[in-house]
Amino acid sequence: MKRWLTLGLILAFAGAASPVHAQTPVTVVEIAASLHMLVLLSDGSVVALGENRSGQLGRPKAIRRFFPAARVPLPAKAVQVAAGEDTSFALLDDGTVWAWGRGYYGTLGVDVTGATERHTPERIPKLEGVSQIVADGNTAMALMGDGTVRAWGELPAFLTGGRAAYPGVAHPMPLPGLENVARITGAPSMGFALTKDGRVLGWGQNNRGSLGLGHTTPDPQRPTELPLKDVVSIATVAGAAVAVTRDGRVWSWGDNGQAGLGNGLHADTSDPGQPTPQPVKSISDGVEVRAGSYGRHFIVRRRNGTLTGWGNSDWGQLGAAVSGDHQPTPRAIALPGVEAYWLGGNFSVARTKDGAIWFWGEQSGAQGLLGVKGNQRVPARVPMDTLLPR
Repeated sequence: MKRWLTLGLILAFAGAASPVHAQTPVTVVEIAASLHMLVLLSDGSVVALGENRSGQLGRPKAIRRFFPAARVPLPAKAVQVAAGEDTSFALLDDGTVWAWGRGYYGTLGVDVTGATERHTPERIPKLEGVSQIVADGNTAMALMGDGTVRAWGELPAFLTGGRAAYPGVAHPMPLPGLENVARITGAPSMGFALTKDGRVLGWGQNNRGSLGLGHTTPDPQRPTELPLKDVVSIATVAGAAVAVTRDGRVWSWGDNGQAGLGNGLHADTSDPGQPTPQPVKSISDGVEVRAGSYGRHFIVRRRNGTLTGWGNSDWGQLGAAVSGDHQPTPRAIALPGVEAYWLGGNFSVARTKDGAIWFWGEQSGAQGLLGVKGNQRVPARVPMDTLLPR
């Protein structure tokens, strides 16, 4: 009897000493933003916050500068999000794309009759096997698993037979000349593709050398290979483009009207542009580059986990304590240990190695996320409860 009592005590103590497996905390995987924000969490759910004038948060629309975070009702786990002007997209783990928000220009990927908005996500028909989605303004693109690209929304005339489709193209259409693609960036009117065999293709407007071909052209171009080699990351906004090559060097070309070339200059409207890629002299250890849609700014992540940015700075979106409308010379951002970052709207967001989220930029976001008034010109840590559903 004593032996069984002793064994029972041993088992009881063993059970008490067994570790309790805590639930893995949810972390931020990706943020996409325009005037609203979509936050992809590590559990595959999507949270939306910010402006909601067209139902782009996945809830009934209302006119207010900043709505708090709420979960978007999706039927499965998301693996990527994208934010257009007033439209939201989620790529699910089954390769389908779901859209909600404004659909007047065909950005929902379906014909709309009557109401031109949708306040809950619905699947874009006949769009399967998608590996990446990109949204810009009133357009969207999807990179397919077979390496081709499709686009829809307010597409330019050179993609629709020389005559613009009004108000837009509602059904995703193939972009001719794009095959074997691994990654896309930009918009249907001007964008770039990294191919699986290491080439870079550019298409669209090139009147100020925005495609980096070494020359300007008055008419938009079909996909054309750039002379720049070994590109690992590329971004474009406001007619300027920036690329990072495998050796860590950073290159820029195109329109310098927003000081996007990072060469210390800010061009006026008469400037012809820079058609040939030139090195951004102060950076030799770049890893990736991103561009802000409304912010018209570029930020490069460097090998040491820091960020450097330039371009438009009127809302504080560069995060380098810069005042004034433009910062033509690359400036370091005082935020070490960055492992991921995202640019959208007139602001920027970063995640550091400890999982913390940092924000800088336009005042409505600063008010909604940080509770402060005015533009936020240096990174400030975001309380996690503002990014998670209440």
